[in-house]
Amino acid sequence: MKKMRSVLNKTELAGGVLFPLFTLFLILRDDPLTTNLSWVGNGLGYRLLLVLWAIAGALVFRAMIRALAEALNVSLQRREDLTFLLMIASMLVPYLPESFPFLAQLHILVSNLAFLALNLLILRVFYAGQRRRWQLGRWGMEMTAGILVVCALLYIRFLSVNSLLEMFYTAAMAWLLILARRKCGPVPQDKRPDSFQ
Repeated sequence: MKKMRSVLNKTELAGGVLFPLFTLFLILRDDPLTTNLSWVGNGLGYRLLLVLWAIAGALVFRAMIRALAEALNVSLQRREDLTFLLMIASMLVPYLPESFPFLAQLHILVSNLAFLALNLLILRVFYAGQRRRWQLGRWGMEMTAGILVVCALLYIRFLSVNSLLEMFYTAAMAWLLILARRKCGPVPQDKRPDSFQ
């Protein structure tokens, strides 16, 4: 049993290892303390990679959240897929403040909405999951809050959303979802979760 649980399935490998590595590859294109992924993608000419990053992130977070919701018997609605569409849309809008100030502001707005929607969805799954696993649901909400507090402290320290903050959030939230799912019981190897109700 321990050996099986120590092996990552495809969703966990993608969300917990490959996607954070993809994020790390992008943020190292420039100084992670003074720039962010929006600048790397739009200002340094990595726009295609940025869009692919957004699509990959939406897909892996959707898969991890669905797997956790299924394990906790939490029903998710199709409309909640809008969260992941916002994640993709945020990177489709260019961020070039000097050339396209309106689009840059729209990019910031959509990005913030996507971030808010993603965290509210994760918190909703943990909150609803308390009906089946009260301690796990409460632990998940506390850990989510802790991750957001660290993100806030990083923002206050650097007075911006920089790549370090983005890297921390991506890796920390992915592993929170993975660990929470594993706390629910044995992880089916590469079993595809049922579609949203």
